[in-house]
Amino acid sequence: MSEKTFRRAESDEGEVVLATITSAFGCEAGTPRYEHLREDVENHLDEHYVYTVNGAVVGALHVRVEEIQVGASIVTKGDVGEVGILAERHGQGLGTEMMEAVVKTLREDGLHLSRLGGYRRFYERFGWVPFPRGYIDFALSGLTSRGGFTDPVSFLDRPDEDKKIRPYDGTRDKTVCGNLYRAFNRERTGALPERRFGEKSDDPWSIVYEEDGRVIAYLLASEKPPPYTRFTTAVSIQGAAADPDRIEALGEVIRYTLRRAKMVGAESVSARLPLDSALYDLYRDSSAGFIVTQWQSSEGGNMLQVLNPRLLMEAVRPTIQTRLEDACRDPGQLAIRVHGETVGVEWGGGTAVIADPKGETIDLSQEGFCRLLLGLTSVDQVVREPSRERDLLGAMFPVQGTATGVWG
Repeated sequence: MSEKTFRRAESDEGEVVLATITSAFGCEAGTPRYEHLREDVENHLDEHYVYTVNGAVVGALHVRVEEIQVGASIVTKGDVGEVGILAERHGQGLGTEMMEAVVKTLREDGLHLSRLGGYRRFYERFGWVPFPRGYIDFALSGLTSRGGFTDPVSFLDRPDEDKKIRPYDGTRDKTVCGNLYRAFNRERTGALPERRFGEKSDDPWSIVYEEDGRVIAYLLASEKPPPYTRFTTAVSIQGAAADPDRIEALGEVIRYTLRRAKMVGAESVSARLPLDSALYDLYRDSSAGFIVTQWQSSEGGNMLQVLNPRLLMEAVRPTIQTRLEDACRDPGQLAIRVHGETVGVEWGGGTAVIADPKGETIDLSQEGFCRLLLGLTSVDQVVREPSRERDLLGAMFPVQGTATGVWG
C-alpha cells in the first residue's frame, strides 16, 4: 500500500515544487507563465505544500494566508492557488486526494475562510462555492450626451489639479501611503488591516496627490498588454485611498488616471475600489460614468468556502456586539446553520455570546452567509421569511461600504 503525505514544502524543495507545478500546467522554461511561477516559488516557498507518494513529490500547491476586516474584527482566509499534479500522474485521483488534504489542513489550522479561482465542477466537490468579484467599472467610450458623445479627455481635464499629482516615490511615500490606507480603510469590511508599499518608483501609473508638501491621496494602477477582456482592461486600478478629511483628493487621482487611460486607448477601466454608496457621488463626479459590478462567473472563477463557522463567529463577536448596541436591539437569540455547522448567538442587551444553538435555526448557503458577513447584501435578500431572528441577523450584518479585491 502506498504511503501518502500532505505537508509544507521544505527549504530545499524549491526546484521540485517548481518542476511539479510547471509540469502540471505544461509551462516551458523561459515563457512568461514559467517565470511568474518561478518567482512565486522562490519568494514564497514557505507558503507551498507538497503531496507525496512513497516519499516522491507528485503534487504541489500554494496557500497564502490573509486577514480580512469585518468592521473592527479580523477573519482569516487561506487563498489556494497553483494547484498541480505531475502531468504523468494525471488521472490517478491524486488531485482529489490533495484537495481533500488541503481543506482538512486549513480547517485544522483554524482558518475561517478559503478562496480560490478555478473550475466550479471540480472545486465544488471539496466545499468551495461560486462567489462574485467586486469592481467599480469606469466607462470611457460610447457615453451619450444630448445625442452626441462625451469625450473623457476633455471632460476630465483639470490642469490646476493635475499640478498637484506626481509619480509615487517609494523612498519618501511608502510610509505616508501606508498611513493613508489605514485611515481610509479603518474598520472597513472587506479590507486588509495593513497594506505594504514598496520602494519601486518607476511606474508611471502609480501616483500621489500632494498639497502644500503633504501627500493626501494615492492611486496604484497598471497598464496591461492585449488581449483584453471584460475585466482585463488596458488599464486597471488596483487600489486607492485618501485622507478621510480630504476625500475629494481621491476623486482627483481617479479622474487623472481615467483621462490618461483614455489617452492610451482604453475603452474602460476596472477598479478595485470600495462598493460604498457614500463614495458614489465622488466616483460619478470624477469620471464619465461608472457601473457597480459584482461579476458572477459560471464555469470557473472566484470561489469561497467557510471552513470554521463557529470560530469565524467568535472572531467577529466584538463587532456583532457593537452593532447590536448601536442598533439598540432588544435581547434575543438565533441559530444559523452554515456548511453543515450550526452556531448560536445570544444577545442579552449588552453582551453578545457565541453559544450552542437554541431556538429557531436559519439555514444559510455559504454564498449567502459570506454576502452578509462582507456587507454586500441586505438580510431580506438572503432570508426571505420575516422573523425576529431575521431582524437580529440583519442588525448583526448590515450592508457595508465594502472594500474589494481581497475576497474576490
